[in-house]
Amino acid sequence: MMSAELLAVIDRDHPSDVARLNAALRLSGEARLAEHVPPHTFVGDIEAVKPGDCVLFMGINPKLNFDEDFRRVNIELPSRCLSEFRRTGDLSALDDWMAFQMGYFLREERNKRHFNKIGKWLGPRWFPGTWAEFEEKEAIQMVLHRHLVEVDAVQYFSHKAAIDTNLLARLIQTDPALAANMRMIEWLIAKIQPKWIQVNGKSNWEMMECLYGEGKMKLLNSGEKPGTDIKVGYLRFGEMRIPVLMHKFLGSISGVNSNADKELVWTMWSDWLG
Repeated sequence: MMSAELLAVIDRDHPSDVARLNAALRLSGEARLAEHVPPHTFVGDIEAVKPGDCVLFMGINPKLNFDEDFRRVNIELPSRCLSEFRRTGDLSALDDWMAFQMGYFLREERNKRHFNKIGKWLGPRWFPGTWAEFEEKEAIQMVLHRHLVEVDAVQYFSHKAAIDTNLLARLIQTDPALAANMRMIEWLIAKIQPKWIQVNGKSNWEMMECLYGEGKMKLLNSGEKPGTDIKVGYLRFGEMRIPVLMHKFLGSISGVNSNADKELVWTMWSDWLG
């Protein structure tokens, strides 16, 4: 499973990268990227999801928490694996870290509050076979485990996300850490061949359109609230042409918030997708 692209994200000087990015992105306070947390690569079973029957879900950057579970699986586990890999040069030293990432949606330490919203949103509409197999709580988990791989445009953790859209769009191709992360995401896309790419949060819109957009994206909103704005179109990755749904942040006050908002977004997306 380990690839050169994945290893290029893992085996970097992360404190140096984070210090540079905090300055370049002008981050302060709780929005600052954390130097002490190894990078997020992906979560989801990339060996088991089926091409054309999964979604690549993309956020802006992972959330820094302060509880014991977070520290154990997001700091201690990857730090131990990375230290052993650098000491021995043996890729198997990274196995425990990768196993956690692959089995993330079945783990108690998963970010339930965030990902449960996504699984409950996708499951009944797009993966009804899996959804119908289980009671709702387990169905949410299994939809995510079988049909979702999640990545972030910026691989470093912060307690609050406050990344400037324009700065990110300019930096993404020139900063070596961000560029390495995007090459890893391209590798993942080629590997899992998602049914579509779903971009959560407006901070990524300009960057994704500039890097991969095939022509101009289409802005849609059949409702009255700006929170239900979506952009749709196609992204090009080599020979692969993949539809993309870009919506405002799920669950935020200014984004896709209520059940009515969610239904409106899915209806617009379904109608456009055809």
